[in-house]
Amino acid sequence: MTVDIKEEEIKWTDDALRRVENAPDFVRPGIKKLMIKRAKERGKKIIDSEFLTEIRNESMMLASKRMKKIGFEELKMDAFDKAKEKLKSVRKKEVIDDIKDFLSKRTSKNEAIIEKFQQYLGDDSPVMGWTKEARERLEKVPPFVREMAKKAIEEQAKKKGYRMITAEFLKEVFDELIPAAAKEKFMNQPK
Repeated sequence: MTVDIKEEEIKWTDDALRRVENAPDFVRPGIKKLMIKRAKERGKKIIDSEFLTEIRNESMMLASKRMKKIGFEELKMDAFDKAKEKLKSVRKKEVIDDIKDFLSKRTSKNEAIIEKFQQYLGDDSPVMGWTKEARERLEKVPPFVREMAKKAIEEQAKKKGYRMITAEFLKEVFDELIPAAAKEKFMNQPK
């Protein structure tokens, strides 16, 4: 469901632009293009740092799912060479070389990024990605309604153009789907 917003109506915060400028040269155009596309899909007129993080996490989750399809269960540097063997596109092979070159020049690893990739590689949900926090919240739902709740949440996410369920999205869905009277009754239950 793409909202009718023109590209020139979408503004970037200074912080978001700085983050994109800090990205490697070979990914900047792709990041900008993807952010504008996702902003249009979700009816956002401002791309801020929080939205950048959300879309980056979704992209990492999708990349992880693709990696699993190729047969990778963990993130290792030799994965790039194996991926190149399976690709036909010369351009994609060049991008892989650019990524390898960039990573080889880094003086320190970004453990948080690697940890996120590992988390997404461990996510078995074939349809929609779930962050660790969202999965933990889902586990608190009574077992007899958990699967039904999961399906309803994923349907809402698809309708809104999301590819990943976050704790924030769960709150949003909860606020939209549960009538106010039921929420009040649920929240005021004796413990």
